Order: sequence, then C-alpha cells, then structure tokens
Amino acid sequence: MVIQTVLTPEWIEWGKQRSNEFEFLEGFVAGEGGVDPKILLLGEAPGAKEIELGHPFQGPSGKELDRWLASLNLTREDVYIFGVVSARPFRVGKSGLKSDRRPNNKEVKAFAPMFDYELAKFPNRLLVTMGNASLQRLLGKDAKIGELHGKFIHQQVQVFNQESGKFEMSDKEYDIFPLYHPSYSKRFKSMQPVVDADSAKLKELLANRMV
Repeated sequence: MVIQTVLTPEWIEWGKQRSNEFEFLEGFVAGEGGVDPKILLLGEAPGAKEIELGHPFQGPSGKELDRWLASLNLTREDVYIFGVVSARPFRVGKSGLKSDRRPNNKEVKAFAPMFDYELAKFPNRLLVTMGNASLQRLLGKDAKIGELHGKFIHQQVQVFNQESGKFEMSDKEYDIFPLYHPSYSKRFKSMQPVVDADSAKLKELLANRMV
C-alpha cells in the first residue's frame, strides 16, 4: 500500500509553526492518502490519537472510517484525507485534562493556505466533506450538514485570499458530496439508517463516475 502526503517538507514546517502560534493548538498531522485518489475526504482536525500516531483518523474513529471505506469497496490508498486544521484544537478542563474541540475561525484561517494547496493538488476529484467543519470551509457558514448530507453539489468553493485575510469564491467549480462524520452514527444510533442511505448514494455515484 502506497500512502503518502503531497505536502513538501517546507509546507510541513510551515504547518508546525502555525500550530505553535496558538496556545490551544498542539501537534501537526499532514494530509495523506493514495497517489491517485478517487475521492478527497475532508475532515475537521486531528484529535489526541492522531497527534500521538502522526496520521489522520486513528483509534475508534479510524476503525469506523476503515469499516465505512470497506463498504464502498475502497481503502485508504483510494482516498486522500486532510482536514480544515492540521493541528489538534483542545480545551483544558477544570481537572487540567485536555479535550478535543472544534477549531475556531482564526485557526481555520491560519491553516487555510495549506488546505487550499492540498485541494489544488487533486483537480477534478469528488470532495467528500465529513461533518459541518469541512462543509462550511468549502461553502460558508450558512451551509448545514443536516440540510445537505447525501446531496450531490456542483459549485464554487471558498478559497482564502492571504492579502485581504478573507475567504472568496473560487473561479473553478467542484463536485461535492457532504456526509456526516464517520463516527456520527456511533454516537447517535438512531441516525444509522440515514448514514447508511447516504453511503449507498455515494457508492452509486462513485460507480457511475468510474464507468
């Protein structure tokens, strides 16, 4: 199995420096996957296990992702995975223990150039967003996974303008298929039929794209 990152050593060092600029970010996990992926899987940010092992989607969420990929007849070599933020966002509780949290807007903007770089490396791929964070990174804060999951979308996406410090819409249009996060159905068992139905739609979509 050939799994690698498209990030250069310079980009990796850039990402590590970005992480160090924020008090409540730690570590760095590069995007990775196959050299010719069928789809791009867009996540939120690494958690504690991902930072420990240095790869995206490890531990329970990784097992769930692998199970889900197998249901689509895919492996990690068939996809490329990267997140909105490549460092772990955390909070510190009253006990002093760290827990994962969703990245805030400043952190998303800080890592936006890296996200855009990885996205540009794989033109004409299907973008599969997993959860609200990556969906809103592409389509804006008004996009909601509860409304758009399981629907094929073809439109422009947000890219970051480093001069203005703002997001703007891309010239190019992309194919997007929003999904709930792979671990979502494990937390909310009643959503399993919805998640399974969305996976079935994606499997059919992929089959038609490969014909």
